[in-house]
Amino acid sequence: MLLDDLKQVLNQNKDAQPQYLRNLLKETLQLYVMDFLNQSAWNRQFIMKGGTALRFCFDLPRLSEDLDFDITDYGKFSLNQFVKEIESYFHKKRQYVKMSVKTANNQRTIYLKFPVLKELNLAVLPSESNILHVRIDIAEALASSYTVEISVKSARHFSFLIRRYSQPDLFAGKLAAILTRETLEGKVKTARVKGRDYYDLIWFLEKKITPNWQFVWEITHLDRDKALQMLDKKVKDISPSVLKDDLLPFFENNAFVNQFVSNYQNIYQQYRQQM
Repeated sequence: MLLDDLKQVLNQNKDAQPQYLRNLLKETLQLYVMDFLNQSAWNRQFIMKGGTALRFCFDLPRLSEDLDFDITDYGKFSLNQFVKEIESYFHKKRQYVKMSVKTANNQRTIYLKFPVLKELNLAVLPSESNILHVRIDIAEALASSYTVEISVKSARHFSFLIRRYSQPDLFAGKLAAILTRETLEGKVKTARVKGRDYYDLIWFLEKKITPNWQFVWEITHLDRDKALQMLDKKVKDISPSVLKDDLLPFFENNAFVNQFVSNYQNIYQQYRQQM
């Protein structure tokens, strides 16, 4: 059934750009992961966040690449046990034994590996990987000033409940990502820019959602004035090419991405005063 689902997505989107299509396929596999989580005891500890939470729960118009969760009672979480259970779900319940799991050295990133691209005719050259990855990022829930809510999600042949942060908390988390996201280049940490974060920022502002500023403080140690000062600078400095290159794989309409990038600074200023 899993492979049939992927083939159906492929047949319905034959003309889609390759990167966009792969993210569509990942989204289908994400539904399986959420189905597993909903049925497991881990669901009581996991709080969904990030772009996939916005898409699944609030119809964010862009695709999302990864699944992001905070975990409460982190000391009781067993990564090894979690990996065993999610493998068992795919191998036994979904009868897809080719799936495998790899965990990163940081013990916070989990890669689910699905060797399906050749069967879907998406890996044409012998040198191309056959693996479609679904990434899960987990972190300890360190803050306290947040609200956990529940969304009902029905898609394809799945129905499940999603424990997630409230919209003001999700906005706070998105601001924290923009303000503090880093990458390691050699031995030096530098700011990391993801264009999708800046698209999501506009989405929150258009929805007239106010971020939970106490939550922002707890996860960044930045007060509202300092956070906004930094945000203004990051928006001003963002490269249009970086913004565009990151957004293209998440939208079917390339023309929209081009228009959005061209007008980004004006759109931000249009909504900035409401923050």
